[in-house]
Amino acid sequence: MKQSYTRFLLVVITIVNGCFAYAQNSPGARNTAMGGVGVVHDDVWSGFHNQAGLVHLNALGAGVFYENRFMMKELSDKGVIAALPYGNSAFAISLRSFGYSAFSNSKAGLAYALKLSDKFSFGVQINYHSIRIGENYGTQHNVSFEGGFLYKYNQKLILAAHVANPTRSKLVDYNDERLPSILRLGVAYKFSEKVMLSGEIKKPSDADVSVHGGLEYWVVKEMALRAGFNTLNTFSFGFGWKTKVLLIDASAGFNSTLGFTPQISLTYSGNKK
Repeated sequence: MKQSYTRFLLVVITIVNGCFAYAQNSPGARNTAMGGVGVVHDDVWSGFHNQAGLVHLNALGAGVFYENRFMMKELSDKGVIAALPYGNSAFAISLRSFGYSAFSNSKAGLAYALKLSDKFSFGVQINYHSIRIGENYGTQHNVSFEGGFLYKYNQKLILAAHVANPTRSKLVDYNDERLPSILRLGVAYKFSEKVMLSGEIKKPSDADVSVHGGLEYWVVKEMALRAGFNTLNTFSFGFGWKTKVLLIDASAGFNSTLGFTPQISLTYSGNKK
């Protein structure tokens, strides 16, 4: 009886968490403020969205984020990432954790990206998942893969694609439950050095297609304003403040049914040698 109940909880919670974590959430407050678009960006947060973007880092980069989803600490999402470019390639390590003591879903990732030309790059990542339920119900572990490409057609237009868990790694044997696979297609257009419009289509294997869009405007050299939306009934906005090596981003998403979701992230960019 206890074993069946454990399996049932694992399935239900994983489905719920998967819908929120993959369909609505986007590590890095910049991405969240822009409607959850991230696959076309080329900063350190690419390690969570599209590893191909990591090759455009000039030096060591690192980031940390915290999100209080729907203002509930039990649904908190947090993570940390560090990336290092090396020649025409880049490496990154990341850790992300969702939940609290009674239930947590964690993922550790190791990424590699390679620039094949000034326009085209690709990246891959291996992930180790750990899903834990308290009260001695146990923990499930599994491994997944993901990867994508980034194509800079010119100085203004960027195209990208990414797929996570294409093999649909098994979660539990009961009812052959598996982690979802997610396909993301994105495009970004830079009107100038100050203004960029980004869009993304996302299709999880266990949910409907969602469309995401966002706008970023650098008011001055140090400060950016952002806004976005998605078809999951969520609107978002935020800002970024940049110093020589640090970027502080804050965002808030609003779902008319579930309420506000604030996020803050801190990004470090080392000086290029």
